[in-house]
Amino acid sequence: MVGQLDARPSVGDAPLAPTWVALPPERENVMNKDQAKGTLEKAKGSVKETTGKVVGNEKLEAEGKADKAAGSVQKKVGDVKDAAKTITKKP
Repeated sequence: MVGQLDARPSVGDAPLAPTWVALPPERENVMNKDQAKGTLEKAKGSVKETTGKVVGNEKLEAEGKADKAAGSVQKKVGDVKDAAKTITKKP
């Protein structure tokens, strides 16, 4: 089960260390591997593209645009997989 860190401080003699609480079922939707990798690739591409623009490096800027496009495609693949999984899920 996926959990979320509860960082509220404790009261009294209880330690102030964070504790884990369960997330409600509707919040357990996490990205699949392709969605996560695609999102990361898009972010990496954005950094490269912006850096290329700032330093005037057209090659780096073009690499960034290509990385963003590849990340978008990979994320869409993950979205399709997720949709297929949702459709085939038994109630």
